[in-house]
Amino acid sequence: MHPTYRHIFPLLLAFILLLPSCMPARRIPEGQYLLNRNRIVLEDTELDPIQLRNYVRQSPNRRILGFYRFHLNMYQLADRGKETRLKRWMKNTIGEPPVIFDPALANQTSRQFELFLHNKGYFNAHVDYDVNTRGKRANVVYTLTGNTPYTIRHVDYTIQDSQVAAFVYSDSLQSLISSGDRYDADVLQQERRRLTRYLKEEGFFNFSRDFIFFQVDSTLNQNQLDLEVIINNPRARTTTPADSVIPHKRYRINKVFVYPEYSRLAPIQQYSDTTVFKKTNDTEDKYTFLHNGPMRLRPKTIANNIFITPGEFYNIDKVEQTYFTLAGLRNFRFVNLNFTEAAKASHTGGDSLGLLDVRLELTRSPSNAISIEAEGLNTAGNLGIASNLVFQNRNIFRGAEILNLRFKGALEVSGESANQQVFQRLPFNTAELGVDVSLDVPKLLLPFSLERFSQAARPQTTILAGINYRQRPDYTRYILNVSFGYQWQSNYRHQHQFNLLEISSIKIFNDSILQSRIPDANPLILSRYRDHLIAGMKYNYTYTTQQFEKKTDFVYFRSNLEIAGNLMYLAGRQFDLSLNEDNSYTLGGIPFAQFIKADADFRYYRVFDENNTLVFRIMGGMGLPYGNIDVMPFIKSYYGGGANSVRAWSIYNLGPGGYHETEELRFDKYGDVKLEANIEFRFPVYRYWHGAFFMDAGNVWFLKKNEQFPGGEFSATRFYREIAMGAGVGIRLDFNFFLVRLDAAFPLRNPALASGERWIDGWPGFNQWNFNLGIGYPF
Repeated sequence: MHPTYRHIFPLLLAFILLLPSCMPARRIPEGQYLLNRNRIVLEDTELDPIQLRNYVRQSPNRRILGFYRFHLNMYQLADRGKETRLKRWMKNTIGEPPVIFDPALANQTSRQFELFLHNKGYFNAHVDYDVNTRGKRANVVYTLTGNTPYTIRHVDYTIQDSQVAAFVYSDSLQSLISSGDRYDADVLQQERRRLTRYLKEEGFFNFSRDFIFFQVDSTLNQNQLDLEVIINNPRARTTTPADSVIPHKRYRINKVFVYPEYSRLAPIQQYSDTTVFKKTNDTEDKYTFLHNGPMRLRPKTIANNIFITPGEFYNIDKVEQTYFTLAGLRNFRFVNLNFTEAAKASHTGGDSLGLLDVRLELTRSPSNAISIEAEGLNTAGNLGIASNLVFQNRNIFRGAEILNLRFKGALEVSGESANQQVFQRLPFNTAELGVDVSLDVPKLLLPFSLERFSQAARPQTTILAGINYRQRPDYTRYILNVSFGYQWQSNYRHQHQFNLLEISSIKIFNDSILQSRIPDANPLILSRYRDHLIAGMKYNYTYTTQQFEKKTDFVYFRSNLEIAGNLMYLAGRQFDLSLNEDNSYTLGGIPFAQFIKADADFRYYRVFDENNTLVFRIMGGMGLPYGNIDVMPFIKSYYGGGANSVRAWSIYNLGPGGYHETEELRFDKYGDVKLEANIEFRFPVYRYWHGAFFMDAGNVWFLKKNEQFPGGEFSATRFYREIAMGAGVGIRLDFNFFLVRLDAAFPLRNPALASGERWIDGWPGFNQWNFNLGIGYPF
C-alpha cells in the first residue's frame, strides 16, 4: 500500500485526540494550580488505600486510560474565542472545567481520613498532606500514619432478655468480633446486622438492630479496649412508667390465609369460597385459600411455593424464599405478605411467646398474551434484523405451566458471498423462518419423587420443539429441534441446566456454486455441508459473584459438557442398522454424529468505579468426534474472528492454526479446538456514549491432520506459536437495556504468515483495520 494512505487513519486519530491539548488554553490565574494527582501514602497501618478513595473531597479531572484528560481538553477547546451554541454545548455536556486545587478541601480530606482511621482502631493516627507544584500543576500527597492500633481485650454481653441471651450465646462462634481483633467500627455494624438477621431467623419477628448497642472502654492505656455488647428490651406501649420494659417475643406462625385473586384496587373484598390445602398429614400444616368460584391456579402449586409453615417459628429466610419462588412462577404481577399478631390461648406460653397470622396477597397476571418483538441480531457475529410473533399462556394446565408459541422471521448478512442479496434493495443475503413451541413446568418432571429437592432452587422442566428454515447464497438448510431438560439453581450464584435429550436433524441442500467449490478429496469440508442428525445430552453450569445492587469486582464462569450419538451407535451395532457409503450408521437415511464436547469461559471484571471497568477473559474448548462420524458437525464446531472473538479478523476468517488460505479454497473456517483470551478497558465518554480499548488473542485448530489444510492441526509443541493477536478501539451506545457497539481492530500477530513475518512491522494502514458492528457487550 502507498505510504501516503498507510498512515492516514492513525494520524487522523492522533489529531482528534491531541488537538485540544495542543491549542492554547485559558490561563490559570496567578497563585492557583490545576490539581493533577492525589496520592495516598499509608504508614504503620494494615489498610488498603482503595478504601480511602471515597473520602477524598477534591479529585482531579477525569482521565481515559489513566493519562488522557479528554473532558478537560474538550472544555479548553470550547473555552476560547467567541462563544457559540456549539461551544456552549461542548463545555456544558462533554467538557469538564479545570479542577483548581483548594486547600480547604484538602483539609477536609485530611479530617475525613482521620475519622476513618479512628473507626478502624487507629486512635493515635496522624494525617498530613504536602502539595508539590510544578508549573501550574499541583500534586497532593496525603501521608497517613496509623501508629499502633487498638485491639479488643475482652468482649462482654449485657442482655436483658434471658431467651434472647440463650440464642446469642449459642451462636457466639459465628460472631464477627473476638478478643485480639483490631477494633473496627464497620465490623461492629456488620455484627449488629448479623445478630439482627439471626434473631429474625429464630422467630423474633419484631426485633430490630435498634436494640443493639456497643460500649467501648479505651482507658486501659495499653492500646487495648474492652467491648460490651448491649441488647435492650423493648419498652411497653402502655400507660405504665416510661422506664418499664417487656421481653422480646418469639413468634410462631398461627394461620396462613392465601388470597389468589387479590386486587389492589379492591383490597376489602368479600370471598364466597374457602379451600383448605394440607401439604402433609400434620393437623397444623394447612393453608386457607379465600376466593370466588373455581381457582384458576391449583392450590397445590401455590402452597408448594410457600415456605412459611403453620406451627413453625417465624423465619425471615423463609419469607424471602416465598417471595422469590412465587415471583419465579411468572404468574403474579403482585406478591405481598402481611403479618399480624394473633390472640393466643391463655395457657399457651407466657409473655415471651406470640402467634402470627399470615395474609398472602397474590394479584395474577393475564393468562394469555400476544406480543410482537423486533430484534437486532448478532448471531455468531452475523448482523441482521428479526421479528417475532409470540403467543404465551401462563397457566395452560392450571399448574403455572407456561406455553410459548413463537413465529420468527429474520434477515442477516452472512460472511459467505455477502454480495448476493435475498431481496432486492435490501443489504441482506440470508433469510430465516422458523416456528417453535415450548412448555415450561415449574418443577422437575421425573419418574420418581425428589422430596429433598427444594422449591427454593426454582426447578423448571422445559420441553421444546421447533423447525427452522435458513437460506444462504451457498446453501439452504432445514433444522428440526426437540429437547427435554431441567434447570435449577443452588443459590443466586450457582445455576445448572441439564438437557436430558437434545435432538437436531439438519437437512442441507447445497447450491451448485458451493458444490463446485468443495474438493471431492476433502471430507472435512464436505461433511460439514451434508445432512446429519445429532442426538445427545448437555450440561451447563454457570457461576457468578456479581451483585447488581453494588458496583464491585466480580467473576463469571461458564462451562458446558455435551455428549451425542452413543446410544444410537450402540443400537446400530446391536440391531445391525444399515451403513452408508462412508461406513456410518444412518437413521432415516441421515448419518448421526457421535462426539464429546467440553468448553469453559472465565471472566474477571475489575470495577474501578461506576463507569470504568477492566475485563479479563480466557476461554477454551474442544470437540472430539469418534465412532460413527469422524468430523464434528459444523453447527457444533468452533470459529474465530468476528464481533465476539478475535476482532482483528472477520468472522470465520481466522485459522485453523497456521494454515494460509489460498484463492482456490475459501470456506468459512472452523475448528475442533479453540483457545482465546481477551482484555478490554471500558470507560464513559459522554452520556450514552462509551468507549473501549481492547486486545484479543486466540485461534482454532483441527484435531486431526488434513493435507489440504497444512498447519491447521493442533500440536501441543507448536500451538502457542500459532496464536493470533489483535488490538483496537471501540465506541458504544449504551442505553442500559440495549447496547450497540462498533469495534475497530487490527492484527498484531498473524499466524497465517511465514514464521519470521507474523508480527506487525509498523502502524497499520486503514485497509488493515477490521470493523465489527455488534449488539451487546462481547463478554
